[in-house]
Amino acid sequence: MSPRASRVSALLPALLLVAGCTTAKPGLSSPDATGALTPSPAGTSSGDPTDAPASSDPTTASPSAAPTTPPPPTPEATPSGTTYVVQRGDTLYRIGLRFGTTTVQLQAWNAARYPALAADAGRLEAGWELKVADVPGVTPAPTPVVTPPASPRPSIPPPVGGLGCTAGTRSGSGVVTYARIPNAGAEVALTFDMGGRMDPAVDIMSFLVANEVCATIFATGVMAQSPQGQQVMAIIRSHPELFEVGNHTMHHCDLVRGGSGSPTTAPCQTGGPPTADFIRAQLTDAEAILRAGTGQNPQPYWRPPYGSINDAVTSAAASVGYTQTFLWDIDAIDWKPESQGGPTAQQIAAKVITKAQGGSNVLFHLGGYNTLDAIRIIVPGLRQRGLTVTSLSDLLDGS
Repeated sequence: MSPRASRVSALLPALLLVAGCTTAKPGLSSPDATGALTPSPAGTSSGDPTDAPASSDPTTASPSAAPTTPPPPTPEATPSGTTYVVQRGDTLYRIGLRFGTTTVQLQAWNAARYPALAADAGRLEAGWELKVADVPGVTPAPTPVVTPPASPRPSIPPPVGGLGCTAGTRSGSGVVTYARIPNAGAEVALTFDMGGRMDPAVDIMSFLVANEVCATIFATGVMAQSPQGQQVMAIIRSHPELFEVGNHTMHHCDLVRGGSGSPTTAPCQTGGPPTADFIRAQLTDAEAILRAGTGQNPQPYWRPPYGSINDAVTSAAASVGYTQTFLWDIDAIDWKPESQGGPTAQQIAAKVITKAQGGSNVLFHLGGYNTLDAIRIIVPGLRQRGLTVTSLSDLLDGS
């Protein structure tokens, strides 16, 4: 080796050492005037593969890589469409009116976020954010302004116990069939059968809750097991101060002539009058379902489907505890749609308000056509006449 080559070979390690000291470390710039190392600009690659930006695709990101941004909210956390924050004093029924939807639809939209609301339409808390429309930007209808009447309304006696009604006292003795309740004072019972069509049922119950209206609900076992029927049962359970349940049999069969029934596939006896054992089973089977759904024992109140009754039927019913049979003295005929000659909401309201008297027992249906709009008129109309709108138990207590 020549002397020149020997000198180059000796200097090479020193040159390499100097180069290594002046090369910037990954993620840092060259030393500044003070000798401090400053961070590289954001997003500038240092050449070290461990500093590459994390993938934004969660399916390809390394399991150990920390996310750089929080995950997007779930649909339950941020509902699509229009939302509304519940205010003190709101009810689901009133919110539905303002946004042009129904109580049932509001429950369906918001059940994932607020499970308690799915079971009870009356379970609503201020501050909840509800989805109220499928599309964004829906504005609510203005809250109606009530204009005071030109002349003062008739004086209404102050409500008893804050509501003016009671439910669930189960008065009455002996084997009795009632239409109107005698000597009941200035009280009218609103009763609702639940044995077929169910579309407006939850909205009607929500209206009764919002307006503190006591009522007696005669439900069939099979309809109490339907999705909307289960919601009605839950509302009754949540508001025993307002609602009492009566037995309307299991399948709504005609207990005098046989047949009929609801749904149409109901196993009703045909070819003649049902047997006493069949009648008893229709009541006891329904009772088990109503007890489980509402926490109430429907005995001794019941209503025969179609009002179809005779001595054999009342005797069979009494043998299993149903001694108080309730018919009616005012029939809303709300089960018939207008297209088939049924009444309008205004006709139903006019009939009830003008014909009701102390002790009247008014028949409606939770699945009735125009029933919801009718009772919006009927309840204030009867109260303006000085009548307390209440339950059958309350009428019997006062008689």
